[in-house]
Amino acid sequence: SSGINAEYGYSGDTLPNAEFVAAGKDCDVLIHEATHQSSLADQSAAKKHTTVSQAVEVGRQMGANYTILTHFSLRYQKLPPIVGEIFPENVALAHDFMYVTEGNIETWCGATSFLPSLFPEQYKDLMKQSGVKESL
Repeated sequence: SSGINAEYGYSGDTLPNAEFVAAGKDCDVLIHEATHQSSLADQSAAKKHTTVSQAVEVGRQMGANYTILTHFSLRYQKLPPIVGEIFPENVALAHDFMYVTEGNIETWCGATSFLPSLFPEQYKDLMKQSGVKESL
């Protein structure tokens, strides 16, 4: 038990779903799968998964205070799908052994913007995998 009185929404593998949005309305924390980068929406839909931008939008529609994205495809073994994505200030990317508390969740949300600087080689690899050319 975290000792925090909060309401959580948790998605399994799913496409964006209006019933889930309604059930999680105004939750404190949404934990949502984001299997693929947004540019792979067709592939994601065929496999009944959600993209990064779709999961972020579900959190916005719910009115979730925070959204934590998880369950990334194995194609993203070094970094989650961050290339070309927009992450609002209340969105964090989950990882193994992540420990979230009321006191650190905002730090986790802010950490996404530092990933390219912390892991430059892995970010370059992810850009290549995503078909994005490196800028000079």
